Amino acid sequence: MNLNYDYIPPVDIKTEPYIPENAHGPYIQIIEEPKQRGFRFRYECEGPSHGGLPGASSERNRRTYPTVKVNNYVGHARVEVQLVTHSDPARVHAHSLVGRQCTENGTCTLDVGPNDLTASFSNLGILHVTKKGVMEVLTRRLRDERRQQKGLHHLFSEDSSMVKEAKELGKVMDLNIVRLKFTAYLQDSNGGFTRALKPVVSNPIYDSKSPNASNLKISRMDKTCGSVFGGDEIFLLCDKVQKDDIEIRFYEEDEEGAWEAFGDFSPTDVHKQYAIVFRTPPYHSMEIQGSVPVFLQLKRKKAGDSSEPKIFTYVPHVHGTARYRVTRYTTRYTARYRVTRYTTRYTARYRDTRYTTRYTARYRVTDILLDILLDIEILDILLDILLDIELLDILLDILLDIELQIYY
Repeated sequence: MNLNYDYIPPVDIKTEPYIPENAHGPYIQIIEEPKQRGFRFRYECEGPSHGGLPGASSERNRRTYPTVKVNNYVGHARVEVQLVTHSDPARVHAHSLVGRQCTENGTCTLDVGPNDLTASFSNLGILHVTKKGVMEVLTRRLRDERRQQKGLHHLFSEDSSMVKEAKELGKVMDLNIVRLKFTAYLQDSNGGFTRALKPVVSNPIYDSKSPNASNLKISRMDKTCGSVFGGDEIFLLCDKVQKDDIEIRFYEEDEEGAWEAFGDFSPTDVHKQYAIVFRTPPYHSMEIQGSVPVFLQLKRKKAGDSSEPKIFTYVPHVHGTARYRVTRYTTRYTARYRVTRYTTRYTARYRDTRYTTRYTARYRVTDILLDILLDIEILDILLDILLDIELLDILLDILLDIELQIYY
């Protein structure tokens, strides 16, 4: 597919080493970084990007673009930008820059000077190479790089080593992250741009389609303080994260030095990419006398970017603290309440059961005795005797009192 971009011949082959840096010598500086997130890398079949790669401070009504400046120099210069890997040392990347001022080898150049030595790249697009094409592109890029460094006569003897190097580089290269590498070339005595300044490399740029494209953000935590010994379980809600590429960093920076530690959790503790259950690390000093605030943030292992920090407070682990007392009292009160409630219910049930059982048994025995006494006609004689001596009323009162005491 023809993208119809303007073709500019490659820059002159650089045969001189980088100009040594000194306090008053020329150097290149990035004055506007590229926007790190929200820009999409496009495959060739998708056509060019709609708008160039914006600058970090770009807004809807005020567009900015990646910009560099050559300092401590008066004259003409040529600024070249290319894509490199996000890891150090920066190596050539398989993706290409496309747009105006770009060449077929994936680099873009802009001539500046003699008065204004600021180069702003306003129409950069990033062409996403397919996985099948990575090896071919990397081999070609490494060959061009080697040619600039050593000359053409070294290429044929090192061709097999470049293929092997391209294969190894392709295995570790992240196709979702790139950086911009800016190199400024000053004119030599013949008018050619061969005097290269030391390159500068931008912040990483993330493909908006990649899982790591979103900004890290802590939305909420169920606890913001814990014991100095660590081990407190915390539920953390966050924006989308990758379970194998995230860590929770605790850190402290003061005049006495820096300290950092990491929350304890496994990939299975990351719930659907939006929640993490972890345990706090111990603080570096167990003998604190009061509350100590530290910072807590999410951090990606590979890219190294992090979220805005939240404050987490370590508290002394002393049994006499108000928190301990409240917890201890609550625990004891709850246990006592449960025991009392169970005892009360059991006692009431036991009394009801005991009374019912005793009453039922007594009722049955009474019926049997009455039947026997009636059969032998002794009951009438006993009743007559008891009534005569007024003993029956006394016995009934005594039995009634005893029964009431037993029941209650």
